[in-house]
Amino acid sequence: MAFRFDVGEQVRVVSHPQRPLAVVTGRRDAAEAGDVHEENVYAVSGFVTQQRESSLARDGFAAISLDPLTGWQMAGAGGFRRVGPGTVESDGGPGVLWYTGEEFDDFTLIIDFRLSMPEDNAGVFVRIPWLAAGDRAESWKPAAEQGYEIQIDDRGMDHQAGVVESAWHRTGAIYERAPARARASGLVGQWNTFEIDAQGATIRVGLNGIPVSALTDGPGGRRRGYIGLQNHHPGARVRFRSLHVKRLSTALEPAGAA
Repeated sequence: MAFRFDVGEQVRVVSHPQRPLAVVTGRRDAAEAGDVHEENVYAVSGFVTQQRESSLARDGFAAISLDPLTGWQMAGAGGFRRVGPGTVESDGGPGVLWYTGEEFDDFTLIIDFRLSMPEDNAGVFVRIPWLAAGDRAESWKPAAEQGYEIQIDDRGMDHQAGVVESAWHRTGAIYERAPARARASGLVGQWNTFEIDAQGATIRVGLNGIPVSALTDGPGGRRRGYIGLQNHHPGARVRFRSLHVKRLSTALEPAGAA
């Protein structure tokens, strides 16, 4: 598992009510630390006890809770279930769990995800429109048709062509818009970290610290919208945790139909 924070880096302790700024002074990976929730742990200045990775955020980033799913709404079939502190797992589908509380234009988003089996498929949606409640078969589709999906599929399955190993469909690709030019996923069962940067017409994706895809869209591309997590199909079990977002411009509007 890749470390999210470096020794010497300034971080916020988001689990503390005052969210103090601290400095990372040491770190151990989850296996070495024997952490029951499979999180890396860090020593930080000013704290006697060590901090789990989910308790920290880069300065300027805000945590968006996945536990409980306050402000989230399900579009389509299936859903997400809680499987641990701050951790949810996809169940059934197809559908999109989307965050209704804030609409973003320019931002950086960081989130961890983990596959349970090689055939798992999911995605992180950005800049999607408001998804009206309604027909379970149709209500999630505007996310795919109008937004941008950061793909999670280590097989790179192109269902239309019936082939695997498609760079346009494998983990880290901006689905069917920009290929994943590097393989950066950990093994099945290991946690991975996306860093998704959206500024103006350009979206860049990093996976476990490695740049994997980039897209500069045309004038008709969406420049703002909501974020969401995909549950792709029954049987796929992809876990998500530690969602943090940094606003890079005036990105917040009151929630409401767009």
